[in-house]
Amino acid sequence: MRLANSGGCLLAALLAFLFVATAAASEDLSGRWKISYVVQSGGPDEEFAEGSVVSLSEKDSTLQGRATLGSRGDGFLIGSRQGSDVQAAITFRSNPALFLRLSGSQGDDGLQGSFTASGGGSFWQGKFAATQMTTAAGEVIGSEVIFANFTPLDEDLMPKPTLYLDPEANWSAQQDSGVRETFVIRYQRNTVLMCRNKPLIWDWWL
Repeated sequence: MRLANSGGCLLAALLAFLFVATAAASEDLSGRWKISYVVQSGGPDEEFAEGSVVSLSEKDSTLQGRATLGSRGDGFLIGSRQGSDVQAAITFRSNPALFLRLSGSQGDDGLQGSFTASGGGSFWQGKFAATQMTTAAGEVIGSEVIFANFTPLDEDLMPKPTLYLDPEANWSAQQDSGVRETFVIRYQRNTVLMCRNKPLIWDWWL
């Protein structure tokens, strides 16, 4: 009788451990997902018939990744997760440009919710359902794994060295040399404008 009770306790402990491990694994949304869309109103649904494949990364409740829509693979995803609530936006930058917004929640079967999309003068809205195919480590979760060809990053999205502009240092150098030259500030990506002494900067601008 004691052995039976011990076995029952051991089985219960094992099941509890597996439940906790499964729950912990499902907390992180990182991995590859398959999204299906049901268009309820708007333009023709051919745009969404094949669904999306999303390579998703979650860090500190922030979501980011790449996405496809049918045959196109130029989508960039950003979003957030608060508890079971998930908000995300996917921007397809190539012609025709398309903006897709997802609002849903996480359940036992994945993610479900509503979506809106706009692009090329058209507007769509409906429901979506997303199932996780793999974890971030590549472990298969679902019954199928769909591979996707994501469009290479555009040149303007490739990481670039940060450029620091320091008008005050330039002004100080001019004071020392006695030469007055116009300091031109041109905006570009990855540029940081340094203002260490704002009153002096504003006087300099005026």
